[in-house]
Amino acid sequence: MKLKSLALLIPVLATPAFANPVEEALKKDGAQVNLLIKTAKEAPSPEFIDSARNSFDNFHWQMGGDHAMYYNSHMNEFLTTAISSPNAEYKPLERAINSDLDELKVETTKGSFTMVEYLADPHFRTQGFMLIHEGKVVYEAYPGMKPTDRHIWASSSKTTVGLIIAQLVEEGKIDTDKPVTTYMPELKGTVWEEVEVIHLLNHTTGLDNEENLESILNPDSSVVRLFASVLGSPRQSTGEVETWMQVAKDTQPLKNESTGEHFRYASMNTIILTKMIEHIEGKQWNKVFEERVWGKMTARQPALFNQTPDGTALALGLMLTTLEDMGRFGTLWTPSWSAVAVEPVVSPKILDRVYTNGNPESYIGSAKEASSMVHSMKRRPSSHITLTLSMTTALWLRAAI
Repeated sequence: MKLKSLALLIPVLATPAFANPVEEALKKDGAQVNLLIKTAKEAPSPEFIDSARNSFDNFHWQMGGDHAMYYNSHMNEFLTTAISSPNAEYKPLERAINSDLDELKVETTKGSFTMVEYLADPHFRTQGFMLIHEGKVVYEAYPGMKPTDRHIWASSSKTTVGLIIAQLVEEGKIDTDKPVTTYMPELKGTVWEEVEVIHLLNHTTGLDNEENLESILNPDSSVVRLFASVLGSPRQSTGEVETWMQVAKDTQPLKNESTGEHFRYASMNTIILTKMIEHIEGKQWNKVFEERVWGKMTARQPALFNQTPDGTALALGLMLTTLEDMGRFGTLWTPSWSAVAVEPVVSPKILDRVYTNGNPESYIGSAKEASSMVHSMKRRPSSHITLTLSMTTALWLRAAI
């Protein structure tokens, strides 16, 4: 369950292919962790913000240092941002705080902690934590953010894209067995012609764009090229600012691997699905999401979606909300949905599709399984849904499902 800044992992890396670029990146001001996580609750100085702004690029952010802590809650100051408004009716989540959960045991590589000890330990850099049971908040803590602060969801925001895709499938607007290029004609003539929509959804494309420790720390990998392109940063090896579509078209197949075989996690899949949704609906992503999801929720604040330089929403990870509003989204998937929305959003058919349309065999032995929190746990209760906000903020949602 350990969540730590990427910068704390760097010293153990020794692969020559990316050791030097990482070492160089860590020399920049703000690239390493010096500030305690509780300082994120305070307003930083104008000088700190200026330094963060002047240093902003994808690789500096990836170092997970003091500047990254600021980026993660203020990305709308660095990238253009689209808004999805909530329902006009705001309804606070009920509280039924259970103080016994302070003694819940948390197993980490540093040993066993109680929940209250774990959240207070500066090593783990948790910013916000919430447990929701049957539509009520039973536990919450904010070691490194205020309840009204926003934070990026990181890859948890990919669930928003998956939900909309599932809705469109139920409406007959998408056939998941068809090639990606059926809905993304701009990718015709590339490797994506051999990839079906279901392969995007299951991360089994057979393409060389998997996100793992080696690729995300190699500044010229296809993964980091994508990260650079969506933030408007130049490619490390050429100095050229690429578009994400250029990176997509330049993606290469893996040798001796067919589509549908192995789970290889890639954010490229999600940005393609996001653009696919826009093509089908004829609207920008934030408006589709507002009409179908967020606008039906009694959330406190709008959902913010950062955008690429060409205006594509980064629902692959750069979505910002409060922790409680993220909890509301999770509750949509449970029988307690009426605590957070004016009408159902996730139908029983969609839940069934989520449960039955995956390919669990492809996940076994994958890099994602090896790095996952769930894989490191001895037992995961079936009644828990775990959502993660970036490296520093986590939400556990427990519901009667």
